[in-house]
Amino acid sequence: MCHLLILSPLVQSSDYNLIRIERTNDTKNEAQFIAGGPYQGIVVNKLATDYEEYPTEFPCSFSVWISSDGGQNLRQEIRSFRFCFYAEVPAANRAELSNRFVRSLFEDTFPKDYANFFKTLLRIMQNDFFQLRAIDVELKFAVGKEQMPMPSAKQLANDGEMENLSSGHVQEALEHAYPNSVQEEVLAFSLRCTLDELQGFLDQLESDGIVEKVPDQPGEWIRKACIVPPPHFVAKNPPKIALITCLFPEKLCVDTIVENSSTEHKYSNTGDSNIFTEGEIAGHRVVATKLSMIGTDREAATSAGSITTRLLGKYQHVEHVIIVGVAGGQAHLTDPEMHIRLGDVVVSDGEVDDDATGRQLGAYVYAYNIESDSKAKEMRFEVQNLSPKVNTLAGAVRNADKQSFLDAWHANASSLIDRLNEKHKDQQLDFSRPPSTSDVILQLTKSGNVLVFPHPNESRCTPLYHLGPIGSMVTFYKRPDDDDDGIKKQSPPTAPLKPTNRFGFNKGTQNLNAESNGVGPPKQNTAAATLSGDELETDGNAKEKENAGGNISLGSESADGGGTKEVRLVNERLREKFRLNYHLRAFDAGFDSVIAAIEGSRVDSWVLVRGASDYQQGSSKQGKVWQNYAAANAVALVETILQNISFG
Repeated sequence: MCHLLILSPLVQSSDYNLIRIERTNDTKNEAQFIAGGPYQGIVVNKLATDYEEYPTEFPCSFSVWISSDGGQNLRQEIRSFRFCFYAEVPAANRAELSNRFVRSLFEDTFPKDYANFFKTLLRIMQNDFFQLRAIDVELKFAVGKEQMPMPSAKQLANDGEMENLSSGHVQEALEHAYPNSVQEEVLAFSLRCTLDELQGFLDQLESDGIVEKVPDQPGEWIRKACIVPPPHFVAKNPPKIALITCLFPEKLCVDTIVENSSTEHKYSNTGDSNIFTEGEIAGHRVVATKLSMIGTDREAATSAGSITTRLLGKYQHVEHVIIVGVAGGQAHLTDPEMHIRLGDVVVSDGEVDDDATGRQLGAYVYAYNIESDSKAKEMRFEVQNLSPKVNTLAGAVRNADKQSFLDAWHANASSLIDRLNEKHKDQQLDFSRPPSTSDVILQLTKSGNVLVFPHPNESRCTPLYHLGPIGSMVTFYKRPDDDDDGIKKQSPPTAPLKPTNRFGFNKGTQNLNAESNGVGPPKQNTAAATLSGDELETDGNAKEKENAGGNISLGSESADGGGTKEVRLVNERLREKFRLNYHLRAFDAGFDSVIAAIEGSRVDSWVLVRGASDYQQGSSKQGKVWQNYAAANAVALVETILQNISFG
């Protein structure tokens, strides 16, 4: 048993330093400092004259700006970790342990100086990760091609900060609302602009053929779409497969692969419009619809459950439902096989946890609440584990010959992207793969700084598909005027959602939250996650927990991705903890109400197919860059599934 934790400087210079933190009882008579009190058992050695190379694996690094003169002159530093495990630690567990170790650095305030940085590392190893024998920590200044682009923290936001208004913002707002229209006054209010400013952009978009006025509805505008009217005869074979999208680019991709299609747009000026496209994909009769949405993420999707129920009520022969679109991919910092690159696609599939509990993880995991115990400094996720009764669609991917399926998917994706670019070139839409330099893993610190991680599979540029759980969770927020001593309780927005943030249309909309989705959450499915020091608020509709040390608030995230920078950071930390606890491969903004409607309509076969457009939940500024390409890849994978499956 090793009772000492020894920090040994191995190499020391102005540009390069190598430090080892090791569990051992042998100080080699080199001790320079022996800690006491809460740090008892930690020893700092003198600079080593020579050292033994340890067998290390799973290297991980990140880049950070540092300054010694108050920020006047910045230099980019690369901090790297190499991990040495005890021999008895199973090889299958080592990559995940390495990944968790690095991420644990960001659970609290990231250290601003070297002393606190190493104190944090020592504290982490002192209290956890006992499978680690040693870690080698390398600090060096980036030179030449080693320097990485360091994007702004704004890339992590859900585009809530009002930039200079452009026609793109107006177009995006109308695309979110489609198939509903939006009144000029509501649109101007949600975009925080005057009617005169808005009118200029609407006129420009109308002349470009992108939006149009709704006939006989003064002041109403709608995203223009190509509508092929349905035939007068009834098809002999009604659709057995339904496809559900949420974003407009997702709909464009689906429409492109549906052959012999016809579209029925049932418009309602009450915000209750529907659009259904019938046709064929790979010989299968299908029907596709688009959910209207508000806000900058899908937690604010309008009436998603009722639209799904209406779809399945109208098309009662549907036996399989595919929810297809974009989401946030789960970055794995140390394992190239587990790491998801932007443009990769995740197919929802449950799995058995590989830990001692052997718990069954759902194909879709939704965290509808968090219990807080400040005394234990613990937060416990209350979740729904949702899985289809019949897992035919994911099974078709799991059981396929991987290389043949991959080749067919790549061919379908290439063809689809070419067709989309040709079809929509007049609207200057591009579905091609964005530059690799824009695929960046960012980590926001509590102080607002950004750290950048390299990919563990940096050389891979072709997309891959993955199977595993997909999830989402409620978002937490607090009022900007709350003091630090205690957070006051505040209820979140309730339906109808007031247009207090960008795209927050209030006409005929409904805010879907944990209490309104019609699902009775199973209380027994909980998992513990530890966070320290952050007080959050609770929804007025949520049950107050007697042991809650802080008030928790459930509700829609505000347009800037959670309000203030601090709230965004807390939400991201909660999401990361949730992702790790449930081994999520992708994370979206909440489709539990859609799944509830599917199961409530007695449809037993469903799957989510998600293209990774960012590393959050698919709606950040980085996500906007990759959205079209990720959506095309996801839809092409759906086409490949249907080409390789036969329903009895």
